[in-house]
Amino acid sequence: MSYAKVFAVGLLGLEGHLVEVEADLAAGLPGLSLVGLPDAALNEARDRVRAALVNSGEAWPNRRITVNLLPASLPKFGSSFDLA
Repeated sequence: MSYAKVFAVGLLGLEGHLVEVEADLAAGLPGLSLVGLPDAALNEARDRVRAALVNSGEAWPNRRITVNLLPASLPKFGSSFDLA
């Protein structure tokens, strides 16, 4: 099992909010789950991140990946969380 946490900034109007991005790699069926009120563009992050990782010469983990965006009550949108 692998766990990581980084921080990003999410915008709500003109105000920036600190967003915790937690990622967990666990045994199970391979897949990527995003939780924490992501929008449709953020759900497409799995494709963008996978392409970037594979094109960098790294292997995509053959495990279950869960990405949690906190606080869950803050709406998250766009591709600004891809790097985190």
